[in-house]
Amino acid sequence: MLFAVPPYNAPVDQTQTSLLWAVRDGQDTRAWADFYRIYAPLVRNYTRRLGLPDADADDAVQEILLVAHDGLQHGSYDPQKGRFRAWLYGVARKRALMTHRARRRPSRAQAVPFDTGVDLLSSLEDHHDEADREIWEQEWRFAMLDEALRQLQGTLGQKVYQSFILYAIQGSPVERVADELGISPSSVYVYKSRVLDAIREWVSRFEDDAHEHGPA
Repeated sequence: MLFAVPPYNAPVDQTQTSLLWAVRDGQDTRAWADFYRIYAPLVRNYTRRLGLPDADADDAVQEILLVAHDGLQHGSYDPQKGRFRAWLYGVARKRALMTHRARRRPSRAQAVPFDTGVDLLSSLEDHHDEADREIWEQEWRFAMLDEALRQLQGTLGQKVYQSFILYAIQGSPVERVADELGISPSSVYVYKSRVLDAIREWVSRFEDDAHEHGPA
């Protein structure tokens, strides 16, 4: 592990911009813990979906977030040129591509003759960037859902939270959720709507981060 991440569990009571500013400051260990908890799963799941084995994906998380940390602190990330999430996507995709190259490089005994015209990396190099970007955005939405649920768990009420997890996340039938929690089937739907509204509100507040005013 390149980073020691403190086990902070307090709510993230700031926007994405203020969190990134706090990481840039370099003195706020809680900010770094919050940053790592949000962005590490995003990077790990993205690189795994691009085909990296678990061990390589874990290494990639450390290296990519080290680049992100340095980029925020030393200015290689320029907020005037775009949003932080888009910049981090470029870093993550490049790192995944480099790892694929290293793993697929043939030995001398296995080398393809030069004159065959075969490019062992062609399938990866030609992979459409929009497909990769969509994977990244999907994983960002998953990361935001996970973090929002973690943030909101203590404020929703136990049955509201459990009902949402069982019905909306795990896909249990309404009747089974209602029986297990001792609530009416209609409450399951009401609780789902209540939690979704709370998630949207939290994500909207966290992502309220106009990049022209800071490192969003």
